Parts: sequence; structure tokens; C-alpha cells
Amino acid sequence: MIPSRMIRLTACLIALQLAGCAMVETPRVAMRRLTRQFTPRPTDVGEDSDEDDGQWDFVGDEGRADYDRERDPDPWYGKYIISEKARSIERNMGVDY
Repeated sequence: MIPSRMIRLTACLIALQLAGCAMVETPRVAMRRLTRQFTPRPTDVGEDSDEDDGQWDFVGDEGRADYDRERDPDPWYGKYIISEKARSIERNMGVDY
């Protein structure tokens, strides 16, 4: 009785190992899939979120009509560190550089 249990247990362990190996990809296939995922395609759309066309500049003027515009005490930070999009947002909020 014990030898039949050992045979079944051994067969189950071998079957589990073989099934696990079949589920894992080879490194070459995994690397090919990864590089294909990050390769740009001609159908990818360009990112235009950094471009500011001034479409929403009136919002800050209407929303903060009762308040004076603020001046940033450190204009160097705003000119050289902050992006154009961030400057546009702060301009709409009533902060000038």
C-alpha cells in the first residue's frame, strides 16, 4: 500500500512541475513581448498636453474677479523651474511672475 502511495505522490509532483514549466514563457519570448510593448508605432498619437493655446485663460479672470492679481516673490523659480503648462495654470489662478 505504501509503494502505491509513493508512486502516486511522485507522479503528482512530476505532473505539477511539468505543468508549471509549460505556463512560464522562455526569456526570449518575454523579452520580445516587452520590447514590442514599448516600441513606438506610427499610429501612436502625439502628446499635445504641454502646448498652451490660451483656450481657458478667461476662467481665472471670471473666477477671481474680486481679487487682485498676486506677484510671485521668487520670479526666478517660476521662469526657470516651472514648466509652461504650470505657469499657464498659475496665471489662470491669478499669480504672475
